[in-house]
Amino acid sequence: IFVVSGFYFLREGKGMFDKILNFVPRDYKIELEILFRKINAVLSEYLRGQLLLVIIMTIILFIPLEILGVRYVFLLSIFSGIAELVPIIGPVIAAVVAATFVFLSGSSSFGLVPIQMALAVILIFFVTRQIQDYFITPHIIGRIVKIHPLVILFAVIAGENIGGILGIFLAVPIAAVIKILFEFSRDKINEKSQS
Repeated sequence: IFVVSGFYFLREGKGMFDKILNFVPRDYKIELEILFRKINAVLSEYLRGQLLLVIIMTIILFIPLEILGVRYVFLLSIFSGIAELVPIIGPVIAAVVAATFVFLSGSSSFGLVPIQMALAVILIFFVTRQIQDYFITPHIIGRIVKIHPLVILFAVIAGENIGGILGIFLAVPIAAVIKILFEFSRDKINEKSQS
């Protein structure tokens, strides 16, 4: 759902905002159009950032799995990168699928038996997930949506407590929209005080 809705949002986001503006009274239309354009821009950048994270995670997983000698490493890496889009469940499913595949295929490298290879794959997924969660995602998404990485971490924690998996998924976009609303309100207050 995320990939399909993200595609349509990127492709038709401008048109959706234009249709919403048709219902707004003329006195507020210009201000709301500016606000909607800012929100649309930050949400579009967020979706592009998610796609960038998929590519980064695919590469980060490809390298150690290739060194380990896992068969079909390219397909497993792509699947795992895409699975990273689904909070909590996606990475677990990707790790289980990769470890199961390695175990069932009878892969062995570096003198490791299949069960040891599967455990090594799980360890690789665990370490890369920690690196992504605490370093890569907050910095990349933080730069894209212009929010400090620490705020992103706290937003995700708050999102998880409030809404579970859906809260984790929506935490950063909501935080970005709230930031834009605060900045917009501050600018309007400053304009009125200078008048």
